[in-house]
Amino acid sequence: MVSLREEAMALSIRSKLAEDTRTYGQTIDVYVANGDIYLVGTVDSEDQRLVANELVRGLPGVQRVVDNVQIRPARPASAE
Repeated sequence: MVSLREEAMALSIRSKLAEDTRTYGQTIDVYVANGDIYLVGTVDSEDQRLVANELVRGLPGVQRVVDNVQIRPARPASAE
């Protein structure tokens, strides 16, 4: 069962990721358990994955970040 504190922390992290221009629009779900933050989803680049981790690690109360974020495969260029 998720505590109110953990749910509030997850909401805060989701907001932070959505407000940052480097991670805005990326598919990153956030789960919190005992101070551990689980990031799950996909982003367009390694830089975005790293930024998401940095944003979360800097927040109060974060014990550990478990990064399960994947990089989307590059789409082949369309032939014209």
